[in-house]
This record gives sequence, structure tokens and C-alpha cells, in this order.
Amino acid sequence: MLEKKSNTDNNQLSKEDYLIMRAKEALPLDIYAAKSWLITARSLFPHSAKVQFEAYRIEKLSKNVKEAAKCFSEIFQNFPDDRDIWKEIETVTACLRLEQCDAEAEFLCQMFQHIPQELQHRLLIMTADHSEDTMEHCKLLLLLLRKFPQTIATHGPRLVETLLTAEKHSHPGRAVNGFRKLLACDALPLLGTAPVELNARLSLRLLNKAVEFYLAYIQQPQDNQIQHPWDRLFQVVELIGKKLGWELSSLFSMTWNRDAYCEKLHQYAVAHSASLCEELVVRQLLMCTVAVLLRILNEHNALISNDETTYCLIEAFGECVHSPTEPKLKKRKREDNGGIIITSDSDYSGNGLALTVKLWDLLHSSDYLQREIGKLNQQLRLDSWLNSFLTDLAMYKGLHHEVLARLSQEAGNLSAHLRLASTCFFLKDYKGMLEYIVLVITALPSICGKVSHNLTVPCGRHLHYLTLARFPVIQYCCRLLLLAIKENFSLPGGVGDLAIGHALVLMQIDWPQEASTLSMITERIINRGSFSYPLFQAYIICVDILEELTYLWTEHGGGVSLDIATGSGVLQNRRITTRGADKGVREEVKQAMRRQAARDGIDPLDELLQKFIINEKVAILHSLIIQ
Repeated sequence: MLEKKSNTDNNQLSKEDYLIMRAKEALPLDIYAAKSWLITARSLFPHSAKVQFEAYRIEKLSKNVKEAAKCFSEIFQNFPDDRDIWKEIETVTACLRLEQCDAEAEFLCQMFQHIPQELQHRLLIMTADHSEDTMEHCKLLLLLLRKFPQTIATHGPRLVETLLTAEKHSHPGRAVNGFRKLLACDALPLLGTAPVELNARLSLRLLNKAVEFYLAYIQQPQDNQIQHPWDRLFQVVELIGKKLGWELSSLFSMTWNRDAYCEKLHQYAVAHSASLCEELVVRQLLMCTVAVLLRILNEHNALISNDETTYCLIEAFGECVHSPTEPKLKKRKREDNGGIIITSDSDYSGNGLALTVKLWDLLHSSDYLQREIGKLNQQLRLDSWLNSFLTDLAMYKGLHHEVLARLSQEAGNLSAHLRLASTCFFLKDYKGMLEYIVLVITALPSICGKVSHNLTVPCGRHLHYLTLARFPVIQYCCRLLLLAIKENFSLPGGVGDLAIGHALVLMQIDWPQEASTLSMITERIINRGSFSYPLFQAYIICVDILEELTYLWTEHGGGVSLDIATGSGVLQNRRITTRGADKGVREEVKQAMRRQAARDGIDPLDELLQKFIINEKVAILHSLIIQ
């Protein structure tokens, strides 16, 4: 009964469908039999799209690249509007755009290569025109341009115009979007290498858009789709620069080396110093210098702030040294022509800042350049790149009032407070400095870090990249306070015991770097014959300092009267002058010193100094010169 029904169904099929059915039935068992059925079908129905598509399908299943390509070509030529062939065309073009292909996509890509080139060209053009989605249309045009570079001059400008229009309507005000990505990463490199005529105004507009895209992408990368964005940006500057007739375009074909790039830009500026008001000179100097400056700044920022450590630029300390035997600075210290040394707590010299400052000065070397950089800043929206740099620039140039104004507008984070304390110190606003130091000390990082050994170097001015960690930050704050207190030492009438005591507390974290300060202090104590500091037992635990004070208290050391305790058994204001007298007092002083020394290495110095600065803020303020 079933057999009879099957025969009835077959009788209802057309001859064309019957032959296709027999070919499909034979395919799993005998491919040659299937092909025989289709040869018969093609002979009887040479104009049937269904028959030809089935022949193509069998060749594809057989992994026969050449025969599949032949069948595909015939169908496309004979039945360009057939729905099935269009679905297959869309699949093929999608595979052509894939960066990584599976086995089926790889087969279709190989098959496409065996289609005659004229047909490939026509297929891509028709597919692009057939696409109703603008993004797909643009991607297909790009595919056409890559496969047939000779068509760039014809279709390239059309693609650019489509991308600009689509972006304007779909993503106004957003630099990072799909259309801009196609323009900057794909279309412009293709147009740049082809003999395409672009007028200067359009070329500049396209270059601005590419630069804006890459800068926005680098600052807020959405993904890792764009590899080596700086190299790709420089490639666009080089290619579009050539079309604009820029002499500096060749610079961007060089392997990246920031010193070499900076040198070339300065050489160009010097050579064209008489032409810094001409459009051609100014435009290329402006765009090229900005691209180089921001790349150096980006590298510099990555080095001073990463997942492991963050550094903060502060004004550090210099000292005049005239000795010809003074050892040379290590490689992490760099002196520029202005006599400024930049150091850091790492191997990085910080010279990225010096280079960017020089390039910034170059961009402001004429009134015309200065006006144009202001316009470019607005066009490319560079504020997010330049805000922190401009603060560093003001610090580099010693413009402390400008630094104070800029930092006061920033969010009150640890770095800002630390730099504000630094700036107040150099403006001799010690009250303000102390306020910011207290804010810093109450919000110390959890990471410990190590004290720095190059906060003071032989130089005129000294900038330092300080590690944002507990010990380096406390060390720097203590150094600021110590130096502010030491200004009292030169005042007529000398300095009080309170200031000397505070200095002894603060120098502990820098010991033995502050050994010379201790020598000066002990000399003053000997001259006065006494020393009274009620905070002694709470905060002074450095063994070397304790030993020095104990020696001063002995007969050989000068027999100085020490008042170093409050409410203890030690007699106040008693002067020990002979070895055998007041044995009870002598023993109590020794015991007090031993107890203090025993805390060295046990009491965390960072916590002790943190407590000192916070709890004794009022007492510290009394020791500062307030103007």
C-alpha cells in the first residue's frame, strides 16, 4: 500500500523535480549516480535554476572547489535574481570578510578565488548595491576595494562619502563608532595607497576624523579589535600627509623612537622658522607634533601608572654641590637643558615629561601656532588628554600659583592632596601645607613600599615621581615638615626645644640620610646645655638618635640636662655633671633610653609617624613660620 502511494507521489512530480529527487536519493549512497541523474536533468532542463543549484550543491558537498565555482558562476550569470543564489552569495561574501574561517567558510573562500575575476568584481558590486543595511553595504565595498585595488579610484570616494553621511545620521558627536572605525582603520589606508585625488579640505577633514577616532579609542578601548592603534594612526598621518604634500609625512614611516621623532620635529620647526605663519607649514607641524606629543604622553602615563604601582609627580629637593668628585647620577635621573633633574623610584627616568614639555613649547612658538592649537584642541576634544599634563607642565616650569589653582579644581584624592602639600611648601604657605599633609596621612595607601633615597639630589630644581605607597608618602610628608621646621634654625635668637624635638621625630624615617641634621641639632643642644621635649617617649625610637642624645647627657658628651619624660620617675631639669652623682637619676634615664630603643624595629615607624602628624598637628603648627 505504501509502495503504491509512493509511486503515486512520484507520478505527481514534474520530470524536473523527479530527476532532482532521484539525485538527492542517490547522493548518500553513490555520488556518481547522483551526478548522472543531474547530468540528465541539465540536458533536459538547461534553463532550470533548481537543477543547476542542485548540481552546485552536490559539487559543494563533494568538496570539489573548481566544479563548485563553475556551477556557482553559471547560476549567477543565468539567474542573478534567484532567491537561493542570493542567499548563497550573501553567505560567500560573509565568509570573505571573516578573519578566522571554519572548514565550510574556507571552502567558500577558495571557491570564490576560482570564479573569473570579472564575475567576482560584478558579484561584489551587485551585492553591495543589493544590501539594504548601510554598514553591510560599506563592508562589501571595502571587500571590493581590497580584492580589486584598481577600483579604489572609482569606488573609494563614494565609500568615504557614504561613511561620513552614515556617521552623521547614526552617531552624531561620538568619535568611536562602527562607521568611523571603517573609515579610520580600513578606508583611509586603502585610499592613501591608491592614486586617488582628494582635495586638501576633504583630506584634512578625514585626517582629523581619523586622529580623533584613534585618540578616543586609545583612551577608552571598548575591546581589543584594533591592534597597535598608534602605529595605525601614524600610518594614516603618513598616507594622508603625502596627499597633502606634507614634508613631515615621511617622518611617520620611521620606526617609532620618541627622541628621534622629537628631534625631527624641532629640526623642521627651525628650518621653517620664517614660515610659521603659512598654512602648509603650520598645519603639518601642528598635526604631526600633536600626534607625537600624545603618543609620548600615553607611554609616559602608562609607565607612571599601572596595575602594580602608581607614581605621583612632586617637587623634590636640590642641593648645591661643587665637589668635582661628586658621583654621577644614576640612569633614572635625567637633567635637561634648563637645569631640571627628574628622578623616580623606578628605573624610568621620567624624561617623557621633558620631551612633551619641549613639544608643547614648540606648539606655542608663534602666535599663529598658539591660536591654531587652541582650535585643534576643540576639534579633537583633547582636554581629557591634556588636563593632567598641563598641571605637570606648570609644575615643570615652577609656576606654583598656577599648579595650586589647577589642583584646587581637581577631586580631592591622595595624589592631589600630596601635590597641594608640595606646592604650598614651595610657596611657603606652611599652614596650608600642614592641612594637606594631614589629609594625606589620614588616607595612606595600604601597600607599604620603600623609602626613597633620591628625594634630594645635586641640582638647581628637582622633580620626582614618588611611589604612592605608605612609606614613600610618609617620608615625603616628613621631609616637607622637617625642612619647614629647619627654616626656624636660621632665625635670630635660635630655635625652641619644641621645634628641635619635632625635627628629631620627623628625621627618623629618613635615617641615616638626615645624619647631618642631627649633628646640627646636637650642637645647638650642647650650646644651650639642656633639652626638654614632652613628646620624646611617645615618638622617638631610632636607636642612633637615642644613642646620640644619651651621649650628650653624659659628662663626656657635655652633661646636657634632658627633660624627656612627663609623669615618669625621671627628675625634671636635673643636670648630671659628674660620673658618680645622682646615681638614681642616671639609672632612670638609662632605663628610659633602653625602653625607647627596644621599640625600634617593633613599633611600626609608619604608624608612629602617622599618629604623630595627626595627633600633634597643633604642636607642629607652633613650630612652623606662619606668614
